[in-house]
Amino acid sequence: RMTDTSEATLYQRLGEGAGIAAVVDGLYSRIMADETLAPFFEHTRMIEQKRHMALFLAAAAGGPDGYKGKDLGVAHAGRGISDADFDRVIGHAAAALAEAGVDADAIDQVAGALMPLRAKVTTAAA
Repeated sequence: RMTDTSEATLYQRLGEGAGIAAVVDGLYSRIMADETLAPFFEHTRMIEQKRHMALFLAAAAGGPDGYKGKDLGVAHAGRGISDADFDRVIGHAAAALAEAGVDADAIDQVAGALMPLRAKVTTAAA
């Protein structure tokens, strides 16, 4: 039985699979309500997108690695995603995590795991 959150993995602190699925739902609700970001997902099958994101987040948080999606660089290539767009998604992710009751330290850990992905996701300005 774990009482000390410092002993729990980030995956456990996020609520494992069910908790991560709820966070991903909250994240995409925010993204789709964001007029800057929603157009990126205009032709996206959202059920698949959410599944990929949940598997990706689970693996990034130290949970089981079931992510079999495209390489991040390949998946985001040519999409014209700016640094500002990336930052908006990180902000929405932090808000979705907070809404799901995730503690601030775990939110910082998730943001820390996502930040290094900026170079693979964003398109360098010409």
